[in-house]
Amino acid sequence: MIKKLNNKLSIPFIIILLFFSYGCETSQSSKSNISLKYLGAAGWEILSDTSTVLIDPYLSRIKLVGNSTTKNISNSAAARDWGKDQRPKFYRDDEYEPDTLVINEHISSADYIFVHHTHFDHAADVPYIAKKTGAKVIGTESLSNLLRAHGVPNNQIITVKGGEDYVFDNFSVKVLPSLHSALRKKLYFNSESIQKGIKVPLKIKQYVEGNSLMYYFRFKNHKVLTMGSMNFIGDAIEGLEPNILLAGSANSRKEIYNYTERLLSLTNYPDIIIPTHWDDFRVTYDASQEAAIKSKASPFIEDVKNILPNAEIILPKHLEPMVFESK
Repeated sequence: MIKKLNNKLSIPFIIILLFFSYGCETSQSSKSNISLKYLGAAGWEILSDTSTVLIDPYLSRIKLVGNSTTKNISNSAAARDWGKDQRPKFYRDDEYEPDTLVINEHISSADYIFVHHTHFDHAADVPYIAKKTGAKVIGTESLSNLLRAHGVPNNQIITVKGGEDYVFDNFSVKVLPSLHSALRKKLYFNSESIQKGIKVPLKIKQYVEGNSLMYYFRFKNHKVLTMGSMNFIGDAIEGLEPNILLAGSANSRKEIYNYTERLLSLTNYPDIIIPTHWDDFRVTYDASQEAAIKSKASPFIEDVKNILPNAEIILPKHLEPMVFESK
């Protein structure tokens, strides 16, 4: 069961609500709710009883022209109408600058940050957020090198490669090796990582993949599987039983054999399926997402409905908390 909350509620109020929304009966049975908030791209905030977890927190949403992984800029990208967005344009050869005003508006605290890979739309805001919050940051060696280059202390950095199964405060996490989306009709391939000793600020094109991961979170009464791309390794996720699946749903999923059916069957048909990484993350939070919904999220939702007609599928709205109650 899910309840949507007003976006204006403060984080302390949400945490209090998570503790008390079930009243005396909940406390007696030791049930535990969680709150999920979509930050855009593959980014999420998860609030549990005692922890604030961020996943791929990318909030700057820079006005990037073209693609960060190729020099080619399509005619449609070059001629894009940005409407009322008067922010400066960025190109892949430009140095990345986080929008600290936006980040500060929406991120006040965090205990842990998990990162799927180190492309800019997953990792570029993480050093600033880590230094601001003091959160522990979990990700690949590529991410660790990025963090150290920005002066994040070593005691905040946990380096993983996939296969680890770690216990944290009130949850555990299985780190899963994964694959990046098959971008540009499967022409994308990158084995580079951000190197030790790299000089910052980085250019946008220097935010290379650095290997890809997925995360399987086990909270007290919820299991959440997260994805940072539209791809996966079947053997790595087979037999997992998340009740909440944050499913990569952009159109590059169409390059993967039987993507949706395999994803759902390998994860034992989760109760709740939430599309992720479907939005246009080059525009501000107040911009319309109707085109992205129509072209990416809605077709994925239809795919899921054809396989699981009774599934609970939730299209998230940016920055709108959703509370999932314990059964």
